[in-house]
Amino acid sequence: MSSRREQLRALYGFNFPDDFFRFWQFVNRLRPLEPLNALQETLEITLVGPFEVMAGRFDGRTPRYSQLLHWRYYDDPPEFFTVFAGSTDGLHWGYYLDDPGLSEGCVAYYYARDAFELSVAGDNLFEAVRLQLEMSWRDLEEYRDEDPDYAAEYEADMQRLDDLRPRLQTYATSDRPEIGEEYFARYGGLATRNDHIVAETREGMGIIVPPEQYRPLSLPDKQLWAALRKTDKLERLVQEARQALRQGHPGTALKLGKDLWATGGEHQTMYAYELLDAAYAALGREVLRQVLRTHRENRDLPSVDILLPEGEE
Repeated sequence: MSSRREQLRALYGFNFPDDFFRFWQFVNRLRPLEPLNALQETLEITLVGPFEVMAGRFDGRTPRYSQLLHWRYYDDPPEFFTVFAGSTDGLHWGYYLDDPGLSEGCVAYYYARDAFELSVAGDNLFEAVRLQLEMSWRDLEEYRDEDPDYAAEYEADMQRLDDLRPRLQTYATSDRPEIGEEYFARYGGLATRNDHIVAETREGMGIIVPPEQYRPLSLPDKQLWAALRKTDKLERLVQEARQALRQGHPGTALKLGKDLWATGGEHQTMYAYELLDAAYAALGREVLRQVLRTHRENRDLPSVDILLPEGEE
């Protein structure tokens, strides 16, 4: 395990959170011969990215591209490091690390082929999987009630989730007896990180910086996000963020950069790269700066799997 920790640090440039390694132990107990697929049958989740390093998929291989691009989707912000892949519409989960050097953040998810809106799944991987389990259980319960002809099939799927739940709970750091909709209503979107957000961003994650390093832009969010779609409004707002950065408020540049990233468009993306790079530099977040630059240079790769032969998607 210690050698794998060092390998991951060499490839990604930071130490992964401790729950990552506990989760690897968990899936190895579930399915020792195929740990990457331990959650495939019950939740249609495949372990990817750094978990493939743990499984030895990179041993003795020299990929054409940086490890930072492995399972990095086109819209993934630099803070997002994919660890799980779903089965529909580009659903994927990742650590959202505001400063990877500190390993602080949460787990988030979104659909790459849908609207660019991230959702919080919990503080760690166990909470993220538990949330997905309970959402699946809730949906199956609804399907069973609406379609009694197939009730037995839905109940069989629910039973598999019921069997997985206690095994997952043995690794949990908190006792959560709720299930299904009750669980989602109470814990959906919760993470310790939420308490430290100093400004909201368009994709839903907000920014975390020392409060004194952020000052609001002149437009409130709704007006700001509408203005960012108009190229004639961009330069003034970017100049405002640049000035805030020069005056010791890199959080302002970080927020606008992330709002521009979520807005999309040629000019918006150009300014997003500039502001994010400058903000990361001022905040000392060098790993994110490297991710941003690497992603920018290779954003149009045909596959998120850097080990696939060239031309395969």
